[in-house]
Amino acid sequence: MAERVFQARSTPMPRRAGMTLVELLVVVAIIGVLVSLLLPAVQSAREAARRTQCANNLRQIGLAIAMFGNAHQGRFPKTFHGDERESWVYTLAPYTEKVDQIRICPSDPNGRIRVQYRGTSYVLNDYVSLPLPEAVHRIDELDATTQTIMVFEGSDFRDPESFYFEHTHASEWFSERNLQRGTVWIDLLQEIAPRRHQNSVANYLFADGHVAAIPVEVIRHWVDVGHNFAKPNAANFP
Repeated sequence: MAERVFQARSTPMPRRAGMTLVELLVVVAIIGVLVSLLLPAVQSAREAARRTQCANNLRQIGLAIAMFGNAHQGRFPKTFHGDERESWVYTLAPYTEKVDQIRICPSDPNGRIRVQYRGTSYVLNDYVSLPLPEAVHRIDELDATTQTIMVFEGSDFRDPESFYFEHTHASEWFSERNLQRGTVWIDLLQEIAPRRHQNSVANYLFADGHVAAIPVEVIRHWVDVGHNFAKPNAANFP
């Protein structure tokens, strides 16, 4: 009996599986570091996807403008201030089945409000839509369709509850007053968003239908040297 008791007492106790508090804290710290490293990459990937979707919207708008032009002797759409009763983007409705889907940029923070009030994330160039001295209203009057911007990404400063602000006043950006005061950049930012994506780039729709992602540094350089890139045939970007 004594021998049996001795054997029972000398049998090692099974070791419990589990983690100590220190080990748990180390694992949590490692997970936190990994998340902090991966989160910026995930956010960057999401924004890249939104920029791509925005560019696709503009391409479809470009196709609709081309079809509009074919039906209207090569003319560009007019804006609300050009005697239309609605935003220029809705004059394209007969030429695209997705006007309500393509008129909002996924990176526009006011996109949902603009949907409700029949606005758009994109603004039409007044040099192709309003009766201005240097304006061109027909695509066949352009010397370089590849260097003429038709549509910009609109600024967040525009009233999201109104579709009246659906075109630029680019003809006034480089006014003598703005040039003298150095306020061209300030006026420009009220109407377009050159940093829309990743705070560094925006999409631009050209008259030939292609979409270019132009870095904000390029736009700022044009402003600094007094080059009105919004004029017909003036946006010389590769």
